[in-house]
Amino acid sequence: MVKLSIIVGSIGDNSLINQSVHFLINLIDKMNNDSLNISFTGEFHNSIDQKNRLSIPAKYRKALSPVNDSTFVLTRGFDQCLILYPLDEWKKVEEQLGSLSSIKSRHRNFVRSIVRCAIHVKYDSQGRIAIPENLLGYAKIDNNVAVIGMIKKIEIWSPGLLDKNNSNDLIDGDYEDLANEINF
Repeated sequence: MVKLSIIVGSIGDNSLINQSVHFLINLIDKMNNDSLNISFTGEFHNSIDQKNRLSIPAKYRKALSPVNDSTFVLTRGFDQCLILYPLDEWKKVEEQLGSLSSIKSRHRNFVRSIVRCAIHVKYDSQGRIAIPENLLGYAKIDNNVAVIGMIKKIEIWSPGLLDKNNSNDLIDGDYEDLANEINF
């Protein structure tokens, strides 16, 4: 919370009052914009270099909250893609996974499938992260990649698998039903 005091001159001095009001409006706008959680949106095409590094799009790096310290958690996705979680989002995933029972085999297997391949990756001064061979193999990524913003996380796809996945998409009616479920 910000506490702000304004000292105003004589009652007849409207210019000072107007300046103060404009200052306050600009300050509030700036505070609101700085506190916005900018989401990851859009699709970018890139390539993996010889050292298995991927350049994270500048738009996504700028959207990453400073609390994450340029760090993501990279793991396997459900759709044979890779998922990059900002560190603060990954902590939420860990809390959800931690709420599952370690006694139930199904729960253990699910948690294991998510966390066994999860690694922390910090992008370098050029915005690149290193992707391990096993994750590249899982997602069938060789050179070219599609990087897709998914609001709170980022997906990394082999373009061929993404095209194949898109051809298996829900039919329009299914999207309409889903949109109604979330009051879109």
